[in-house]
Amino acid sequence: MNTKSPYPEWINAYRKPGTEIRRVNGRFFQYEVSSYYDKEKKKGRKKTGKYLGTITQRDGFVAARNRKVPQSYLAVDTLQLSTKEYGLSAFIQYYCKPIVDHLKVHFPKCWQWLLVALYCRLLHTSPLKNMGYYFKRSFLSEQHHITVNAKSMSNLLRDLGDNRTPLTDFMYGMYDGEKTLLIDATSMVSYSKNLSRVYTGITKKGVYAPLFNLLYFYSPDDCFPAYYRLFNGNIKDVKMIEISTEESRYKNALVIADKGFYSQENLKILEKHGHKYIIPLKRSSALIESNRYRDMTRSVKHFLFEDRVIYYDSYTSQEGRMIYLFVDEAMMVKEKKDFICRMEKNPKQYTQTRFEKQLPFFGSLALITNKEDEPRSVYVHYKSRAGIEILFDGAKNILGNDFTYMQNDQALEGWMFINHLALLVHHKIYALLKEKKMIKKYSIRDFIEFLADVKKVRINQEWVLEPIIKEQKKLLDELGITIP
Repeated sequence: MNTKSPYPEWINAYRKPGTEIRRVNGRFFQYEVSSYYDKEKKKGRKKTGKYLGTITQRDGFVAARNRKVPQSYLAVDTLQLSTKEYGLSAFIQYYCKPIVDHLKVHFPKCWQWLLVALYCRLLHTSPLKNMGYYFKRSFLSEQHHITVNAKSMSNLLRDLGDNRTPLTDFMYGMYDGEKTLLIDATSMVSYSKNLSRVYTGITKKGVYAPLFNLLYFYSPDDCFPAYYRLFNGNIKDVKMIEISTEESRYKNALVIADKGFYSQENLKILEKHGHKYIIPLKRSSALIESNRYRDMTRSVKHFLFEDRVIYYDSYTSQEGRMIYLFVDEAMMVKEKKDFICRMEKNPKQYTQTRFEKQLPFFGSLALITNKEDEPRSVYVHYKSRAGIEILFDGAKNILGNDFTYMQNDQALEGWMFINHLALLVHHKIYALLKEKKMIKKYSIRDFIEFLADVKKVRINQEWVLEPIIKEQKKLLDELGITIP
């Protein structure tokens, strides 16, 4: 039911974002207003700020005395002059709109804080304590009137970590492609003594460190990061896959693993739960019929992959699994040349006998799978695993994931979700550069910094886009992007 407004119609012209108008004894006063995150109620609440001035029908807005500008500066109100980052925040809100829209659906009470957090992580790899500072320097602070500080963001992390259901609902809703996903896991180092997930283990560099595991599902076509889950450092890959496929609701998952994952026990567990897999075999594996390699490069069984000739053969193992053999002709020549160079420099270790034994395996790759398919399709699926390196490079390096100071498991979960959001935007940038064939010309970090240098300046209460320099314009034109 509509109710009549207590304010006269002429007052509506003075209503502006980030302010509120109060009526006291027939007079109208304007105040700053913002929102803050209430930990107990788990939602945003209004906070009244500074008194700005009075409003009358005859004189309009009259600024408070302590905010008036000296007469010599009437041309430009210096108190209203400001410059803020605009380009990257606009890209996130307009070109990554599905991410923002899904945040509004699944986190209706705190989506604005999540938007600010992903922005701060993506641009500044910012810890919680600095997000309020970076928020004020961004045009986001003009669009979203919320209070951002270390306390409000810490509360947000814990609330996210207390309930994972909306997190998984968000991830499931974001991926609208075919439900075929690749799976991989990596170990993350954390020296926090307050995390129950952390266990001492061996890193890929061969050193002992306190670790927890991060598992990701991603699209085989474009490396889209569809789903993640954190696990204790002592949980094995197979157990992680069991739990994750059940929680994620992605039933048609394809496990693409590295050589260290292969064992008869692991394969049986995957098959028991109905999972498909493609796993490489070590060149010394007894399952490889190495005599097949000798004639493969003279075979008509070949295809092109990234302008390289790939020869193939296939057969069924005793357990009924398919084994595909491949020889990359370019890689074969490279590995053979490398071995011969080593023979010249170190003939005692790299002998002719060893060369002849190794000869059939130069440039070779053997894959075992329970997914019978065209050899080229199997090969392309496995090679798409290289995309996960881009994903984890973004997670570990570009986003600067440092979990050292997470004080509990709930905060760690919330922190990882924020980084996942930033990773979605990171992937959007990567996909855009790749689509325009500019990935070699511009790095993802180049894109982020170029856009972050696009500013808006406020003059006399109006925000104006600053002129874009030549390098920025060239990048935007080549990508077909317009800053709104």
